[in-house]
Amino acid sequence: MQLLDKVRKTKFLGTDFLAWLWFRAETGRGLFDMGGKGTAELWFDGKITLQSERERGVETITCAGEASNMREARFALAEDKEIIQATVKLVLGDNQWSFVLDSTWMNFSTFKSPKVMQDRGEDPDGIFYEKMFLIEEAVSAMDEIYYSFIKLRVSPEWADQERPALVKWISEGKYSIAD
Repeated sequence: MQLLDKVRKTKFLGTDFLAWLWFRAETGRGLFDMGGKGTAELWFDGKITLQSERERGVETITCAGEASNMREARFALAEDKEIIQATVKLVLGDNQWSFVLDSTWMNFSTFKSPKVMQDRGEDPDGIFYEKMFLIEEAVSAMDEIYYSFIKLRVSPEWADQERPALVKWISEGKYSIAD
């Protein structure tokens, strides 16, 4: 099977993952156990892009603003649009990252890591290695969160508890726009 065929076949996992992340963040369950690394906190911040394929073509909507004011995005999600990109904030310990996560390829873009606090004169290469370490730390945390999503997605708990709660949260988005 060609790579693009595999991507098309499993595309739903990325869109489900982003919807689940938003749901977890909005319902106060945006904390994830990272084992020995502590707890990661995750929320959506700034910009969400949603898309749907209709008979007339592809419809795309982008909502930007504070996470608490994303009512239009919630409404679009309730109207069967899928999240294809979202700006995510991740906090792990004292460090905070910001990046855009893409649902199709699970790419990171506009990646902002914590500032590197090293003296250039002392070890000029150290700044580069510290920056790479910080990027790897965030990517590893997202890998762990994605792993917990996949583990939940294939468990009976997904069908019994998590998916119904997610669907209810999505459907409530239709009514939040009227408030």
